[in-house]
Amino acid sequence: MFMKIFKIFLIVAVTLFYPSSFTLTSAQTSTQRNANFNLVRDKSGNLVAINNLTIGNQRYNARFIYGSFNELFYRNNPIFWQNQQAAQQALSSINTVLNARKSMITQIGFIPTKYQSSKFAGSGNSFIIPVSGERIIREYGKKRTENLYINGVLGAVEPKQKIWTNYSFDAFSLTPDTPFMYVKLETVKR
Repeated sequence: MFMKIFKIFLIVAVTLFYPSSFTLTSAQTSTQRNANFNLVRDKSGNLVAINNLTIGNQRYNARFIYGSFNELFYRNNPIFWQNQQAAQQALSSINTVLNARKSMITQIGFIPTKYQSSKFAGSGNSFIIPVSGERIIREYGKKRTENLYINGVLGAVEPKQKIWTNYSFDAFSLTPDTPFMYVKLETVKR
C-alpha cells in the first residue's frame, strides 16, 4: 500500500514540476500512470517503442525508427500528416511518458550499422514526428533547383534540466533522404 501511495505521489510531483507538463491533458496524465507498462526495449535494452500511448481519445503504438523519410514512409503517409495539432499532442504525450520514468531516459531507438558513421543530428537524443512536405524552388544565377523538404515537430532531451521537451519550431525540416530518428505511429485497434 505504501508503494502505491509513493508511486502516485511521485507521478504527481513529476507532473507538477516538469515545465513541459504545464499543458497536460487528462489523456496525457493517464498515459503517465501506465508509463512503466508501455515502454518496449530491444534485446540490447534500447527503448524502441511506447505501446498503448494515449493521444486525444485514441491509443497508438509509437515506434522510434532511425532512417530516412523515404525509407520509412514510402508506402503510406505518416498518421498525423497535414495535422500539426495532432502531431503536437503526440509529441507532448511521448515526452510525458519519457519524463515519467524514475531514471532519466536520454536515448531512444538505435542507429542501424549503415548509419553509425553518419555525423548528422538525431542520434537517439531527439526525434521527429513528420507533419508535411514542402517543395521549394530556388534559383542560383541561371541554375534552378527544386527540393522537397519534410517538416515536423521535434522532441529532444534537454541535458541540463534532464527532461524531454518540445523543440519544435517552424523552420525545422529535413530532406526526405536525410536519416533521423522518426516516430512511426500506428492506431491500436480496440
